[in-house]
Amino acid sequence: MIRRTIAAAGMPALALILATASASAQPAERPARFSMAPADGGGFVRLDTDTGAMAICQRAGNEWACRDMQDNGRQVLQERDRLMAENKQLKSEIKRLEDLVVANTNRGPDSKNDRHAERFNLPSEEEVDKALSYVERMFKKFRDKMKELEGNRGATPL
Repeated sequence: MIRRTIAAAGMPALALILATASASAQPAERPARFSMAPADGGGFVRLDTDTGAMAICQRAGNEWACRDMQDNGRQVLQERDRLMAENKQLKSEIKRLEDLVVANTNRGPDSKNDRHAERFNLPSEEEVDKALSYVERMFKKFRDKMKELEGNRGATPL
């Protein structure tokens, strides 16, 4: 019975403590999104505290108009972020290709039947000879055409 009385008397005090604690645990009110400062020549500069964007605001007739200010710093940061992402992607591609070369180097002659593995194959001697022969024929045709055009240089057009 005494315990019930102590517990009954302590409940309101406990509730008051919990209410006070929860009220003080609530975050402070969020500051304003925009900050304004006077600017030279009249008007003011508006800073967006969320994005960091700045604008110059001036009176135009009976109205106020704000136009964005050039912010090279933000553009530099965006470009840096883009380049960092591209760099990360390229590094992973280099790692993949290095792993592929190492895997092909470590394979023995009996692993040629592995159809599912990605392979890095160099061209055969026959394929290299065929490609060089093609380039040589193209060069000869180009050289012959140049000689033909040089020979026609003295001729008069009709």
